[in-house]
Amino acid sequence: MDPIGKAKSQMGGLESLLSKLPGIKGYREKDIRRDSDKQLRDTLARELAERRTKLTALQSELLSGGGLLWMDDVEKLVSRLQLLIDRVKTAAYGYAGFFDIQRMKEEELDKLAQFDEALFEDLPRLDTAIESLAGAVEANDGIKEAVKAVGNILARLSDTFGKRLEAVRGG
Repeated sequence: MDPIGKAKSQMGGLESLLSKLPGIKGYREKDIRRDSDKQLRDTLARELAERRTKLTALQSELLSGGGLLWMDDVEKLVSRLQLLIDRVKTAAYGYAGFFDIQRMKEEELDKLAQFDEALFEDLPRLDTAIESLAGAVEANDGIKEAVKAVGNILARLSDTFGKRLEAVRGG
C-alpha cells in the first residue's frame, strides 16, 4: 500500500468523519501527503547517515593503515554526504496553511515524493561504491578511483535532490 493510502487507513473515526467535510477533505489529503513526504525524507536521511558512518569507519581504517594521503579525499566525501543529509532533513515539504493564498497542489506534493523515492534507488549503487572503496583501502590499491566513484554517486544524489523543487515549480 502506498504511504498516502496507509495514512488514510490509519485515521481515527472522528478524523475520518471530519476529512469528508467539504473544504476539509482536500486540505486533509494534502496534509497526509506532506506528512508522508516528511516521513520518507526522514527515512532517507537515516539511510544516508548509515552510509556516512561507513565512510567514517573507512577514515579510521585509512589512518591506522598509514593511508594519510587519502584522508582528505574521504573527509570530503563524508562532508558531501553530511551536506546531503542536512538538505534532505530540512527540505521544504510543501506546507501551506489552511488560509494561505499560495498552496501546493496534490500533484506537486506527489512530485516531491517521487523525487524523494528516486533517491532510494541510488542507495544500492552508493553501497556498492562504498564497498569498493573499503576493498581498495584494505588492498591499498585503486583508492583514487574508488573515491571518485563514491563522489560521482553523491553528486548524482545531490543533483537529483536539488531538482525536486525545480520540478514542482515548473523550472
